[in-house]
Amino acid sequence: MTSQNSDPLDDLDRSILRELESDGRRAFRQIARNVRSSEATVRARVKRMQDLDILRIVAFADPERLGDAQLALVLLRVDPRRHRDVVAALVALPQVTYVSTLMGRADICAEVRSADNHDLWEFLNTKVSAIEGVRDTETITVLSVHKLRYDQGAGLLGS
Repeated sequence: MTSQNSDPLDDLDRSILRELESDGRRAFRQIARNVRSSEATVRARVKRMQDLDILRIVAFADPERLGDAQLALVLLRVDPRRHRDVVAALVALPQVTYVSTLMGRADICAEVRSADNHDLWEFLNTKVSAIEGVRDTETITVLSVHKLRYDQGAGLLGS
C-alpha cells in the first residue's frame, strides 16, 4: 500500500486486521462476532485484502526452539541500478525468509535461515556473493527472538 493510492481499508477491514494480528488462526465466526459482522462478510474481506497483498497470514517457527536452525540478518549495500534484480534474486533463494528495502546504511535486509554457522558461511559466499549488484554485506546472527509481532498498532489501524 503506497501513500499515492487512496486507502483501500475501511473501519471494518481494520477491525478484522486487528483480530487476525492478535491470533492469525482465529475462526472467521469468532472474528465476525467480535467485529459485529457476518461470517461471510469477514471471509470476503479477508480474501479481498489477501488478493490486494495487504494481508498475508503466515506462521513463524522459532529456529532456536527447533534446535536445528539459526537465523541471521544480512544487510546488503547494492548498486542502485541493480536494486530490483538483487531483491528478485534474494526472494528466489529458499534460505531467505524475509526481504525488505531499507533507508539508511544498508539498502536491503534479508533474513536467512541456515543449519549452522558453516551453512551460513557457505550460503553467503556461494549464493549472495554471486548476485550481480551486491557491493557489500554485513551479517548479524540472531541469538534469540524475544518478540515477533507484525501488527500495525493502534496508530496505523485506528482505535
